[in-house]
Amino acid sequence: MAEFHRLCDQLPERRLELIDGEVLEVIAKGSRHTAVVHRLARALTPLLANHQDGESLLCGHELRIEAPLDLGEHQEPEPDLAVVTARSDAWLEAHPTAADTLLVIEVADASLAYDLDTKLRLYQQAGIANYWVVDVREPMAFFLLQGKSDTSLLTALREPVEALVAELRG
Repeated sequence: MAEFHRLCDQLPERRLELIDGEVLEVIAKGSRHTAVVHRLARALTPLLANHQDGESLLCGHELRIEAPLDLGEHQEPEPDLAVVTARSDAWLEAHPTAADTLLVIEVADASLAYDLDTKLRLYQQAGIANYWVVDVREPMAFFLLQGKSDTSLLTALREPVEALVAELRG
């Protein structure tokens, strides 16, 4: 992992993931993919703010966009969206782990098969409880891993995902 982080530091202009111990360069995103990620981020962020318990941000969740997750020595993916436990330092000194992650959402354009196979296996083995994939080519949402934790928040987050998919089907 340290070697991977050194490589990332040496190549800051490139987006890299560590999947099964292999360094992969994240492919350039198309306009449809980018638009869907940003539209989902705009829709989900207020829902997370509304689910704060009123006492402390530390008890809530935050949305991370195209940011790494530390899933072990050989795994550091950068999912399109991840809902993670909020921290007062905004993850300044570490990346969230599977234990910190409530939900991962991948937006698939050319990557649907990879997201439904390799990424599903990766997130499942890491213990991610909830994993969703939004296909932007044939607009559809796949709710692949459905954990039981924080169901009211997950139900609230699922609604704008389903609405966006319906809108894309137009």
